[in-house]
Amino acid sequence: MTEFDVERARSLVAETNANGGTYHRLDFGDGLVIDGDYDMSKYLQYYPIPEDLSGTTVLDVGTASGFFAIECERRGGRVTATDIWAADSLVAQIARKFGFEFSYVPQDIYDLSAAFGQYDLVICGSVLLHLPDPLGALRALRSVTGGQLVLASAATPDSATTDEPVCHFFGEHVVADDYWSYWGFSACGLTRMLTAAGFRTVDSIRHFDLVSEPHRMHFENYHIALAAYV
Repeated sequence: MTEFDVERARSLVAETNANGGTYHRLDFGDGLVIDGDYDMSKYLQYYPIPEDLSGTTVLDVGTASGFFAIECERRGGRVTATDIWAADSLVAQIARKFGFEFSYVPQDIYDLSAAFGQYDLVICGSVLLHLPDPLGALRALRSVTGGQLVLASAATPDSATTDEPVCHFFGEHVVADDYWSYWGFSACGLTRMLTAAGFRTVDSIRHFDLVSEPHRMHFENYHIALAAYV
């Protein structure tokens, strides 16, 4: 992270909040807080992300407003963030105006391939449940994972206890535009899918309730987070 113009950053915060905030609540300190649906700092304990990422290349897939990209840079990682938004979207402006060094690249998850590069750590949080072809997405993630994938998604209610490889179809149109919640997975089902996608081992499986922030549109979703290795 480099020095940044506080007034430009403050202006971006004010403008973003006036427009309704964004996906992640982002607290930059000194009263600079972007309102968001989810404060992921409350849930970091469930994500098996190494504490020290010095010298590690990181790809944050489906970065949204950039929480995990920012967190991984703070831990020393060399971070690239991707999503379907335009090149000068909010996450790119946040990186630029707050002096972060991570790069943002518009990229559909299904278009990821080995040509995009190999990353020591790939993070994909709360994206898989919104995708019509989750196995195809996992194969795309495998193509860019050089070491570890940290994955989180919606879980079935009995995910932690069942040995059934369940992929439960919700098919819920959750908000305006073409935004759906399609899937919940049991731990067994997601593990088998990761194996089918080419990952060698899966561990650090954790479950938690992901709940949106007060005074935002209410969402509550039982989640699974895990690590997969090539």
